[in-house]
Amino acid sequence: MDSDTPEEWFKLAFDAEDPEEKIEYFSLILGHDDLDPELWSNEALALVWNNKGIALSFLGLYEEALECFKMSVRLNKSDVDVWCNMGVILFNTGNHEAAIKCYNRILRLDPTNENAWVNKGDILGVMGRHNEAIECYSKVHKEIELDNKFAVVWNKKGLAYFGLGKYEDAVDCFNRVLKIDPEHIDAIENMKAAMLKAKQINEEINYNIPRACKE
Repeated sequence: MDSDTPEEWFKLAFDAEDPEEKIEYFSLILGHDDLDPELWSNEALALVWNNKGIALSFLGLYEEALECFKMSVRLNKSDVDVWCNMGVILFNTGNHEAAIKCYNRILRLDPTNENAWVNKGDILGVMGRHNEAIECYSKVHKEIELDNKFAVVWNKKGLAYFGLGKYEDAVDCFNRVLKIDPEHIDAIENMKAAMLKAKQINEEINYNIPRACKE
């Protein structure tokens, strides 16, 4: 391996299936003292750091992965993929506010980035900030929604409404999911739960309506 060049290590790393092997090759590149500056620009090195971080995350080494992503964005602050990877790691380790900052950074660079809107919505939902989550999911919807990815977003939005106790709005969202994917198991079950909750509330309201006394 010592006789290989950094360029060969880069190719070997991408061809390798074992994350540990990838990490070994990427580490060799990053530890090399005589990289050709014409081939190894900041953007190229940022890519190496990012991919090393991805390999580390596959092994569950989240802290080490996060340090790699931080090194990557120091070299290339405009790479939205790295900010996204960092957001995922921060979310997985429970650092929700920091993860949201990563997605906000992406959205400043690319306000139409769908993954950032959805991931930010997911985090806000976990934090119980359902209204803000709904706003995020609403940024993803298009006039024509036939792709299954839109079904996923409508399902998430329905769950956010469910969390707010707005069960009829939730039912409407789950209906939209089933128009796209009639066999969407989660949406079917979520629809049943939302309809049951809406029915219970309506029954309670009707029960508590004052009735005229009998003479």
